[in-house]
Amino acid sequence: MGEVKMESKLVAEAIGTFALTFIGAGAIIVGSLDGGSTPLLTVAMAHGIVLAVVVSATMSISGGHINPAVTLAFLAIKKIDGTTAGAYIVAQLVGAVLAGGLLLTIFGEANFGGTPAPGSIGGEVLEPTQVILVEVVLTFLLMFAVMGTAVDSRAPAGIAGLGIGMMVAADILMGGPLTGAAMNPARHLGTALFDGLVGDAWMYWVGPVVGAALAALVYNQFILEEDEE
Repeated sequence: MGEVKMESKLVAEAIGTFALTFIGAGAIIVGSLDGGSTPLLTVAMAHGIVLAVVVSATMSISGGHINPAVTLAFLAIKKIDGTTAGAYIVAQLVGAVLAGGLLLTIFGEANFGGTPAPGSIGGEVLEPTQVILVEVVLTFLLMFAVMGTAVDSRAPAGIAGLGIGMMVAADILMGGPLTGAAMNPARHLGTALFDGLVGDAWMYWVGPVVGAALAALVYNQFILEEDEE
């Protein structure tokens, strides 16, 4: 197999992040059209299933990042160069924003939503430090799954998409009510731009990027075999 062209990699990352945002946020919007709230399990499975599919579909093309935090984590352990990382992140953000814009066009401003946002505990909205801490832990676990299923050659063949998707679903089941469990700056920004929540975006960059980088560094240092580092 020849070298994959950069254009192909960027298109794959854009489409993958578009799919995650369109299906993930779309499931939340559709589930709330009758005035109720979308069941947490529905939200978790929508995100988990679509991510499992797009990671599997793009793994052999772009590496299946579909997340700026994952891309920056790979940059931290030198598995991707800075120029490629920057291009990936732009493609991911473009895909997510296109998805958010299309959802707004379909459902209209009155029915739009689906953006991860700080939840509450005991009636008190979470502080930014709490939001960031939750996102750090959730994204650490997501990146651990990425390293263990997609990077480590000892992982069973073909398990990466399923493993990563199911970790996202599990993270949402725990963290969804607390922060929306974004774990992905592009997924957040893609709808936040149209949902009046762009002011929260910094928390959904800091938490996921720190969590993903920590997981990659820990796995690379203590778990990955020397010949793979």
